Amino acid sequence: MLEQTPIRKKMAASQPLIGTWNTLASPLLTEVMAKAGYDFQIIDLEHGPFVLDSVHQFVSACEGTTQCSPLVRIPANEDWMALQAMDQGAHGVVVPHIQDQASAAKLARAIKYHPEGKRGFTPFSKAGGFTNRSTASYVATVNREGVGVAIVESRAGLDHVAEIAAQDGIDVIYFGAYDLSQDLGHPGDVRNPDVVAAIRRGVGVVTQQGKYAGGFVPQSPDDVKWLLDMGMRFITYDVDCSTVFRSVSAVTDWFANETGRS
Repeated sequence: MLEQTPIRKKMAASQPLIGTWNTLASPLLTEVMAKAGYDFQIIDLEHGPFVLDSVHQFVSACEGTTQCSPLVRIPANEDWMALQAMDQGAHGVVVPHIQDQASAAKLARAIKYHPEGKRGFTPFSKAGGFTNRSTASYVATVNREGVGVAIVESRAGLDHVAEIAAQDGIDVIYFGAYDLSQDLGHPGDVRNPDVVAAIRRGVGVVTQQGKYAGGFVPQSPDDVKWLLDMGMRFITYDVDCSTVFRSVSAVTDWFANETGRS
């Protein structure tokens, strides 16, 4: 892990962050997105066709720009998954289905070393620089720089959002709007007033705790402005596949119209 990660540096300055969901499992596309200026990319092992032993490729693709932090969404709140992601150099871990203080604490402990956590220890990893020459400083760096992102996507999570946000080691609470819409009785309708109001209340609680809030998948500057006005400072702009699809389809749709093709 870097002595100071880009995302932690920006958080220390209370800067809003913008990144994207990375689902296509292409290191080159990851590098393109990083060079384009994203603060972070979430390498999505839950929904993307990734394998755990390739995480280091996407870490390197992000770190080569020095400005983009690789975060890894693991499929479940499992210590060994968090350990693998962090040992391969992830700057933080994103975990779904966080519902209470106990599950938030489990996430926090999994990405920190003693005395702050219970992460299994080896310096002989990409994160550790492949050597034990500076073990003490490595431990200090990990405990200072590692980022914990808890996804709240259920009514139970909303009910316990204050204690989740208060947990040491949890830096970002991300509201999963689609799953929340389903749990709140409006499946798929993420702009339903009930869903938006519930998330807005949650964002207020997170902000009061001094933590970052995120949610939804904005696809335009107007969408981003809406979320910033709501108080979110962790903006997950679109998805890599959607960004490519919309860019290409805008040209091909125009071309079909311009040339009279059906």
